[in-house]
Amino acid sequence: MEKQRTYGFISNFIYALNIARKSNLKLLAVVLIKPVANIVTKLLWAYAPKFVLSYIENNLAIDKIIFNIIVICLIGLVFDIISTTSYNAFEYEYRPTEGYLEKLRMDKLFHTDFKNMESPDFLDYAQRAKTALYRGNGFFGVLYESRNFIAQGTLMIVSAALIGIQNFIMMIIFIIISFSIAKILAYFTKLDKEGFSDAMAPTWRKMTYLESTTKNFDFAKDIRLFNMSKIFRRELGDVNDTYNAMNKTHHNRWILCNVSMESVLLIQKVLMYTWLVYNVIVGNYQISDFVLYVGLVTTFHDSVGYVNWIYSNMRGNCLMINDYRNFVAWEEHKETASANEGHITDINLNQFEFKFENVSFKYPGHENYVLKNVNLTINDGTKLAVVGVNGAGKTTFIKLIMKLYEPNEGRILLNGVDIKEYNREEYFKLFSPVFQNVECFAMPIYQNISFAEEENTDMDKVNAVLEQSGLKVKIDSYEKGVHTNLLKIFDKEGIDLSGGEKQRLAMARALYKGGKVVILDEPTAALDALAEDKMYREFERMIQGKTAVFISHRLGSTRFCDKIVMFEDGTVVEEGTHDELMAKNGKYAYMFQIQSQYYEEKKSDSKGGQEDEK
Repeated sequence: MEKQRTYGFISNFIYALNIARKSNLKLLAVVLIKPVANIVTKLLWAYAPKFVLSYIENNLAIDKIIFNIIVICLIGLVFDIISTTSYNAFEYEYRPTEGYLEKLRMDKLFHTDFKNMESPDFLDYAQRAKTALYRGNGFFGVLYESRNFIAQGTLMIVSAALIGIQNFIMMIIFIIISFSIAKILAYFTKLDKEGFSDAMAPTWRKMTYLESTTKNFDFAKDIRLFNMSKIFRRELGDVNDTYNAMNKTHHNRWILCNVSMESVLLIQKVLMYTWLVYNVIVGNYQISDFVLYVGLVTTFHDSVGYVNWIYSNMRGNCLMINDYRNFVAWEEHKETASANEGHITDINLNQFEFKFENVSFKYPGHENYVLKNVNLTINDGTKLAVVGVNGAGKTTFIKLIMKLYEPNEGRILLNGVDIKEYNREEYFKLFSPVFQNVECFAMPIYQNISFAEEENTDMDKVNAVLEQSGLKVKIDSYEKGVHTNLLKIFDKEGIDLSGGEKQRLAMARALYKGGKVVILDEPTAALDALAEDKMYREFERMIQGKTAVFISHRLGSTRFCDKIVMFEDGTVVEEGTHDELMAKNGKYAYMFQIQSQYYEEKKSDSKGGQEDEK
């Protein structure tokens, strides 16, 4: 993980206000209107007693006194209504901003390097950015509290200035005390953020995982059949214990902060009231002046307390905004940013060649290389089988050719150009992958194929690829056809597909996308030998005219491939056609002969079963 950039309080505060401006101008108006109303109201009620007492001291007629009181009260009422209205409007107007911020965060997750999605550090980072979007935290907290911060800060300055007119030295003392309180709060806020919020990120992420897993239909069978509830309860217990321990420290830390704050505030109160009483005794103030300055001193005292507490909360929330800003700006600070976003967008699809030149790769944080010095050429229209035992480096090879990872050493060329130079999104259009684990999304079948809204989906093409993949009869049997929802997460009438049907769905996706290169990464791992053989024959039919790469630790794909590459411990140990490798009588031949026995046994078992049934 790169070092996080630190933004100052003012920078994050302005950033939050700018987000409000971009996402919903009404929210910015709500944020700014309330402080103005609060300032006017507070100063009005501070001066009102002086006005009334001065009317009495000057023997003003009772009807004029009542009239002036009514005017003062009406002005106060108007601004109270404005303040209350803007207060209630905040929640409603914040929702568009909340959605805007989440969109920026999700865009980062969608477009970040694939390798980051396998990094615990990055996922913790993403969790901290998510924390900045929780109600009451981060942006919400800053924008919500900023109204009171602006109002109370202005009142503190104005009341201090009015006090300073009478006694400049006392004003300076009050200000010094106020800054002392602010420093105490700033220290404890920073300590709490680093010692609690940041430290809790991995724990929160683990808790989220445990919760989502227990609700996931795909895991439900294993949890019940293997009695995994004990494990989950223990893990949840550990998470809660961690939280409780950190929360205790967090609680004790703020008790110490409160004691320190109250001690300083007590000194301030003693000084303020001693000064007021002294001026009354020596006759510097009339009754109306005394009442006014009691109000101003009270306003200053209250404002100092409010400003410091609000500043503390806002500073803590600004630290969360700091996490968010670093997260959404992640690529701006990455050394490899330029490499990941190449400038070439025009890719020649009429004739192309992939070439691996001395490619080596190891995963971040690991010392051992997964691939070592791989040299390989894949020509246009070639059907390549990449074989080997589990852990040989086959899937990593696929991740590299699809630009999900970049080599640590060597380079991968497309038409003689390093793939780093190609724009990532344009480069991705080359590929139609079918992975071992096929994910179904809780959306209609057509959308699981096109990944587009209905108006942007070619329904004729959807039906055509369903026909090609052998799923059309199945889908047509449903009342809603291609509009039938998969999974029951949002639709109780949603359907579940079998393992084989999911593979056919994945093939339909690949055919709909129409990439020039079809990637089949262990697509038949969950099938038996005979079902695998049938599926590969269907694959062969469906990918006519395309370049195809078959990844498998089983060798059912090799017979109809033009070229076979065998990996072992991350290196290419054998390369050639099926016949050539069998003639060598090496590692491939041995592996093929072992698996052939399994195929023959399955065929015999199948025939025997049929005879028994007869």
